[in-house]
Amino acid sequence: MKKSILIVSIYYPPIQSIASNRIYSFAKYLNKEKFKVYVHTLDEEKPFVNHLEDVHVSRVKNNNLFKRLTFEKKSNKLLHYSKVIYNKLLSLYVTDVYSSWTKKSIGYLSKKIEEEQIDILLSSFSPDASHIVALALKEKYPQLIWIADMRDEMSASPFISNKQKARYKILEDKIFKSCNALTSVSKPILDEFQNMSDMKNIVLREIRNGYDFDIDNKSIKETQFTVVYVGNFHGDVNPNTFLTAFSELVRENKIDNFKIKFIGVKTHFNIPNNLKNNLFIKDSISHKKAILEMKNSTCLLLIHPTNGRKGVFTGKLFEYLATLNPIIALVDTEDVAAKLIEKCNAGYISELDDIENIKINILKAFYDWTNNVQKNIKIDIIKKHHRKEQTLRLERLIEELINE
Repeated sequence: MKKSILIVSIYYPPIQSIASNRIYSFAKYLNKEKFKVYVHTLDEEKPFVNHLEDVHVSRVKNNNLFKRLTFEKKSNKLLHYSKVIYNKLLSLYVTDVYSSWTKKSIGYLSKKIEEEQIDILLSSFSPDASHIVALALKEKYPQLIWIADMRDEMSASPFISNKQKARYKILEDKIFKSCNALTSVSKPILDEFQNMSDMKNIVLREIRNGYDFDIDNKSIKETQFTVVYVGNFHGDVNPNTFLTAFSELVRENKIDNFKIKFIGVKTHFNIPNNLKNNLFIKDSISHKKAILEMKNSTCLLLIHPTNGRKGVFTGKLFEYLATLNPIIALVDTEDVAAKLIEKCNAGYISELDDIENIKINILKAFYDWTNNVQKNIKIDIIKKHHRKEQTLRLERLIEELINE
């Protein structure tokens, strides 16, 4: 007999984000012969064409006076930064920007649970609105199997105020007492949650993000040494050390015939003069076109600073890996992204601030391309990170919880 699963998430298409991709892939790949899948999300009133015919989606509007602003594909610099500042102020002074959505969702989903005889509930953080809804539903219907999905840290996040930390801590304690299982995108984040509280009665499971396209090595490669970065830069992340290292190599006549492409970058940064004619910045493009840009590159650039946080893969890493193009990674060499790249033999790894080592690795990549040296990339490991394979981990977790 089919089990019914209700997935609650603010992020779901047409909203474009890694968070949306994660939830969409759960809905897409859960076995429909075993599960009847329902998704409840935010009504953003945007067009969306890739509906999943066998997934029932409900949407509720958020009528809060103060709402987070979204970022369009094309916007001027002033408007973009104004939105960033507004959203930061909102997070500091408005406790719950989704309170209207939360209240309406609890009422709506209470009826849905009874009408559709929902068995399993999965809610995804961040933001916390989805967990607040799930907590209320679990209290009302204790027979529900509740999986709390944590894409990010909550109270342990280094990017939130003390006020927000205190609020998250109270919510975490309630979640730990009520949920049946807790999932996250990496083991270090899971371990951090486990260290916060006694979780003897909670099943912990790592379910990573992934890629969702076929692996092939038939793409047309550039005739220039082409380094591609896809996505925006957030917070203190920027490509300055990479550009400094590359500029020095060009000045030293160690690299020529090159191209650097930044796809979907809205943040402005300084470009060395000797790179300006060979560096291209494109507006945001469709995800499908972004994948083609990745596949047609020589190397892919990954940037994530060492800031004390552990367990950060960054969502683009899995898509980078699946292109089978080597990665120039400027990351914490002791964290999960570096370890996975090493395990897959898929790139060249440096600390973000180690310019000399970055230069060495750029030269290695350039040498390998010039001499047609093919890295022995471990495709079998990469294939385990297809979205379908990661959703199988979720399926096995659900079956384990049902059998308990």
